[in-house]
Amino acid sequence: MRHYLFFVFLALCFAACTGRRSASEPALPADQKPFTIYLQPYEDFPQREAEALRASITQALGRVYRGDWSHVEVLPSRPLPAHAYYKPRQRYLASALLRDLSVAGPDAFVIGLTHKDISFNIHNTKNYGIMGLTTRGHFKTIVSDYRAKGDNFLAVIVHEFGHGYYKAPHCTDPTCIMCDYQAHKGKPFVYGLCPAHQYMH
Repeated sequence: MRHYLFFVFLALCFAACTGRRSASEPALPADQKPFTIYLQPYEDFPQREAEALRASITQALGRVYRGDWSHVEVLPSRPLPAHAYYKPRQRYLASALLRDLSVAGPDAFVIGLTHKDISFNIHNTKNYGIMGLTTRGHFKTIVSDYRAKGDNFLAVIVHEFGHGYYKAPHCTDPTCIMCDYQAHKGKPFVYGLCPAHQYMH
């Protein structure tokens, strides 16, 4: 009888342990989509140019931030909203374009692309020309290559991604990707992080 009770006790212990393990290690849904970056070209930014940016953006983000940025998709082109155009300076209001972009979530980030000059009320100037705009903690950004080309344009994307994905503020360190654009003024952007922003790597 005692041997029988001993085996029953072992069986109950095994069942309890198995139950705890399965509860602490839930299986991920088979169809769970990986984190995806969506490129949203506006009508002036050819679809083929957006497609050509996919690999470059993955590489540029990987130079600074830790993570898997390999899932990049291009959305169909969309028209520039007429209400965003500021005729006196022939610029598009970046804040209006940012609102026009689709809302993204924790598993996706939207990057709006345009060749047009964009502006924002900053540095005590109304409709100051900028290269990108992001609301910290919001998973979308609008960027323009009107003022930054090639590798510098990719650096702008990496910078704005830091604002949106990591909620990172600006800094004054010229060796950091999150340095305020004002500090660069003709200098190339640096793909690096200062001590205050090391948490992003």
